[in-house]
Amino acid sequence: MNTKTKKAQSQKCRYCDDTHIVIEAMSGAYAQASFCQCFPSPCDECHGARFQLQQDAQGRDIATPCPKCEVKKRNIKLYNNARIPNNYAHSKLAHSDRDKENQVAYQQLTTIIRNYAKNRKLSPASEETPRQNIDSKGLVLMGSPGTGKTYLMAGLAYQCTITHGISCMFQGFSELLSDIKDGFSSQKSEIEIITPHLAAELLIIDDLGKGRNTEWELSVLDTLISKRYNSNKPIMVTSNYTEKEATTIKERLLTKDKTGEDKFIADTLRRRVGERIYSRLQEMCYFETLTGRDRRLQGSEMDY
Repeated sequence: MNTKTKKAQSQKCRYCDDTHIVIEAMSGAYAQASFCQCFPSPCDECHGARFQLQQDAQGRDIATPCPKCEVKKRNIKLYNNARIPNNYAHSKLAHSDRDKENQVAYQQLTTIIRNYAKNRKLSPASEETPRQNIDSKGLVLMGSPGTGKTYLMAGLAYQCTITHGISCMFQGFSELLSDIKDGFSSQKSEIEIITPHLAAELLIIDDLGKGRNTEWELSVLDTLISKRYNSNKPIMVTSNYTEKEATTIKERLLTKDKTGEDKFIADTLRRRVGERIYSRLQEMCYFETLTGRDRRLQGSEMDY
């Protein structure tokens, strides 16, 4: 092999960094994954057969999906079904996304997905897995707007689907409520709308606590969390509401105080979602508060 050939093989594709998959913001609401232009067609591993023959312990030939094309094709579909907002098409939970302000949360997320992927391989979905034998806890990531909570979670969804082949659903809570209300007009039941969120191996709820916080909104949230809890499926959450009044988001009220100045309320996450839901989240998730600057105000090209 000459020097020119070696150099060509050592250079990474500038579009996909040799993952063979590109993520792009599309005209719709969600980012979409597809094969990169550098991916060979037909596949140079299976030559278009879509499977490879491997021998099992007894020496028998077993047909398995080609890891280079069929597995990637499956993972592309998982990403496209995850509903990642266009603004986060570039989020991949890459090492370059880690900094001194988010390193604890970053490490928690990478550990969670690595452990979950490992346990998933050790415990096939067809088998019942005792809750105490698997750490299937998720993460409630709290903090002020702009600290990067959603960005990190979108990256987690990328790692779930593209890297590990784990089905994932990324869902803004307000958007979910709107989908359910729209579904009512087309004769769809609430459970029909949320079934994909229950079926996904990992569910990410973005902006928990946002909205009017009505009894109906809390009942939807309670259904989601309770059913996932009973199925031993992890849930990941972002919220601007924290566990302390000193760090939670402060919202201006329409009324003013006696001096005519604006009045603010500082709800904690516990007060926002109620005791029952908060208690269940405490059991299902680790809690972490993300602090630091508002990255949206720092001229960053990334949407946090």
